[in-house]
Amino acid sequence: MNELKLALHDGPWEIGQLGSYGMQPLRCDNGNGYYFSLHRNVVLDGDKRQDYADLAEQLLAKKGFSPARGTLGADDHDGQLIQVVVRDERDFALLLVEFRKNGNIGISADTRCRPGDSFELGDMLFGDENLGQGYLPIDTESPTDPRFFGITPGDPQFVRQPSPAPTP
Repeated sequence: MNELKLALHDGPWEIGQLGSYGMQPLRCDNGNGYYFSLHRNVVLDGDKRQDYADLAEQLLAKKGFSPARGTLGADDHDGQLIQVVVRDERDFALLLVEFRKNGNIGISADTRCRPGDSFELGDMLFGDENLGQGYLPIDTESPTDPRFFGITPGDPQFVRQPSPAPTP
């Protein structure tokens, strides 16, 4: 994920809402399994979406994946939306990279469903912490940030610093 984000844009990427942060186990297989889902977004030049899609497709192929590419919408030869998709390979059930005409680029990754109880796993990982109550304070990340799983609430590296007051 980081290599793909870095290849497309070396600045900050937006982290989606709580359910798309990537570290909360989600239910699957009628509650008999769990998976993880991660979503990141950035807005770049929509006119370069073909180039970005080429780059993503080449990087994924170089990493041994078998990406498929499609275009949706027909208002011009580039379409409204270009998708590069990897399905059911390695640990991924779905790896989707979308390039929209308006410049929005989204990367979504869902792991395969694994046996187990998502609620029990969530309790083991986070205890009584409510993930929606400020546990995950950061809303952007750099492609060079290391992947991590779980944070200690209040850990200084994850606490947003208040903006300095403007000087009169």
